[in-house]
Amino acid sequence: MAKTKSKSFISKCIHKFKCLFNKDCEKIAKSELSTMTKTQLEELGRLKGIELDKRKTKAKLVEQLYNEL
Repeated sequence: MAKTKSKSFISKCIHKFKCLFNKDCEKIAKSELSTMTKTQLEELGRLKGIELDKRKTKAKLVEQLYNEL
């Protein structure tokens, strides 16, 4: 479990670093959303005040969350 958390932390750091120097930061964020599970997407949406329906496909959830963030 610790490896999963550290990998996630490293991914977030890499994303922030890339955003500093890359104007295509939104595309990177969308790819990060694609790597998350439906449950993780729902939790992230709730943190941001967005209610997602887990009955939809993962691709639709990613698209909805990406568009609303």
